[in-house]
Amino acid sequence: MFYIEIFTVICLGLVLGSFATALIYRVPKKLPWGAERSACPECKANLGALDLIPVLSWCLSGGKCRHCSNKISSRYPLTEIVSGVLCLLIYLVYGLNISSLFLIASVPFLIALCVIDLRHMILPNQLVFILMGVGGVRLGYLFYSGDNLQATELLTVYIAGAFTYGFISWFLGFVLTKILKRNSLGFGDVKFFIVAGLWLGLNALPYFMILSGTLAIAFALCWRMVFKQDVFPFGPALIVSFYSLLLLQGSFSFLN
Repeated sequence: MFYIEIFTVICLGLVLGSFATALIYRVPKKLPWGAERSACPECKANLGALDLIPVLSWCLSGGKCRHCSNKISSRYPLTEIVSGVLCLLIYLVYGLNISSLFLIASVPFLIALCVIDLRHMILPNQLVFILMGVGGVRLGYLFYSGDNLQATELLTVYIAGAFTYGFISWFLGFVLTKILKRNSLGFGDVKFFIVAGLWLGLNALPYFMILSGTLAIAFALCWRMVFKQDVFPFGPALIVSFYSLLLLQGSFSFLN
């Protein structure tokens, strides 16, 4: 049964990774998610079912479109593999249950936000709000599945976390903007802080601030060395910290 569940979760993760690649391509271009069929970015030929099997289709076609033979970027299968690994880690920590499914559901949106921020330096509202909505539904599940006293305390901690994370990030951004005389934290980042608070709760706040700050400094140094730019996307550091702490919450009670 254990291996069947692992196989199921990996397959689900790969499919969600394929969904993430569609979001990465369509959201910045403001294209509808499902109104049009997936197509080759070069020849625009519609892709059939055999072209859309995560990872396998890319491998069998030799990384080329079977219609025009143009190369298909390895980013597609790599994104699907990353998604599969992230979903598998959630399963290994939380098992396969309703609670872990909420976390797995967040994976394609986290991946899409991370890649889009790296490419365009934006965290699209629609993806952030979806994560916020999934987090709200998860809270509702926690509320109705526990006893009334514990559920009320959990609800208070997570809602207070959303407001606290959001206010602290806005205040830090405001202060840094005044000191540096330039925008230091976009509102997309502030909204993601709110999402992090809604999912992680108040107890994880200091760990989230320390981890995201440390990763941001390391990432900024690498960004400056590679791209020779002082301005860098803050979203990837937030997203990696958020996902890491979601995993750690399943192992360490003091984070809950």
